[in-house]
Amino acid sequence: MKGTKWMNRREKYVTQLLNIPASLRQKKIAWAAALFIFLATVAVLPFGTRMLPEVKPFLPMFVSWFIFGDLMTSYLLFIQYRASKSIPQLVLACSYLFTGFIIIPHILTFPGVFSDTGLIGAGDQSAVWLWVFWHGGFPAGVMLYLLSDVFFTKSIKPQMIFRFGVYGVGITVAVLATIYVLVTLGNDLLPRIIQKGNYRILITSGVGPVVWLLNLLALFLMIRIHKARDVLNLWLTVAVFASLLDVTLTLFAGERYSLGWYVARVNSLVATTAVIFSISYEINRLYVRLADQQDQLVDSQARLTRVNDQLMLLSSLDGLTGIANRRHFDERLLQELELAGIRKSPLSLLMLDVDHFKAYNDYYGHLGGDAVLQRVAQSIHSAVELVGGMVARYGGEEFAVILPGKDHREALNMAEQIRRMVEGQHIPHAASKGSPWITISVGGYTMDRDESRTEMTANLMITLADQALYQAKEGGRNRTMVNDILVAV
Repeated sequence: MKGTKWMNRREKYVTQLLNIPASLRQKKIAWAAALFIFLATVAVLPFGTRMLPEVKPFLPMFVSWFIFGDLMTSYLLFIQYRASKSIPQLVLACSYLFTGFIIIPHILTFPGVFSDTGLIGAGDQSAVWLWVFWHGGFPAGVMLYLLSDVFFTKSIKPQMIFRFGVYGVGITVAVLATIYVLVTLGNDLLPRIIQKGNYRILITSGVGPVVWLLNLLALFLMIRIHKARDVLNLWLTVAVFASLLDVTLTLFAGERYSLGWYVARVNSLVATTAVIFSISYEINRLYVRLADQQDQLVDSQARLTRVNDQLMLLSSLDGLTGIANRRHFDERLLQELELAGIRKSPLSLLMLDVDHFKAYNDYYGHLGGDAVLQRVAQSIHSAVELVGGMVARYGGEEFAVILPGKDHREALNMAEQIRRMVEGQHIPHAASKGSPWITISVGGYTMDRDESRTEMTANLMITLADQALYQAKEGGRNRTMVNDILVAV
């Protein structure tokens, strides 16, 4: 039940880094890193008190990386907080903000780095107390993060993101300011836990063991509650473990610049590096996945465009003959009428009908009729295509041809050319009452450039062309008529 409850909480932030499940490979790497620093710590413990030379550049380099690492981790977590609207991520971001900033007064007050006694009002206990607040504050922040994960299971409202962010940063800065005042102005009021660089009093005073126990408790709770299920908490567990070993070595070494002290600082670097590397790695993986998804999306859009083009083409074509269908014809005629009006150019329309087609269908069957319609359609198309016209199947055995820019004489010539092409194929028609071959009748109408266009509509133009077709058929079929000009065989 507990595992299910934990997963239900996580589903609320399903797209965030906090939710990326830790793979077996990632767990192996994390546990290998933890094992390495543990073995290194155990190996150093017998020699931890051995004094080493004071390396002047060590602390500035250590501090520079620590500040960069923790502040960058805090920044990345703040970004995640804004995206997920998750209070626990805000708490964790503020925890790293705290550790990133507290190291600054720690190094400035550290004796022997920038001055013999330290800067910014440092007392002889300031640096060590800042170390205490630093190494006690980090596990305290982690435990506060775990506590907030229990009580704040829902995302906050978008309009509250900035306000809560300001509260979090403000409280963090206020705590840092209070600590700074306490360890500088109140230096003499604090218990003495170091003497001439020796940490022994830190242990005997009980302050050191309290810091150690805080880290141990934070580690226990991390393992107990999250069990390293996701990437962020997996590496946060490693960071807390490294912090625990850091405190252990520091207390055991007992003095600054001892072997244990140096290795403890290295453990601190592991603690600050683990989480930022894990977040950066996962952000990179997310970016790669997004890039792959973008490529897939572009490819899908291209395929979709091709499919849509094919669908548009298919929706505008007649399924039997492969030429334009009635819907596409209606759209094109309206467009050409509008263009003809703008350009003051002629526009011709031909209506064509296969002669005695019902008799052909009855005699040769529907398959034979379909084959004839296909051959007639292709004959018309091959002739019309050369002059920029369009042919469409108007219905049944009837076809329509739009001839933009063609006057009535050009339309009549085209009609005759088509009629002769169809007849010239010598498609047998044994059931015909006229020609022994398949023939067509053509009627047409031309709207000349000088004709008044105010009352001309697509329906009227079709009616006029249809009337001419009717007259051609009444006149004996296998003939053409355009604008009252009849051409007979």
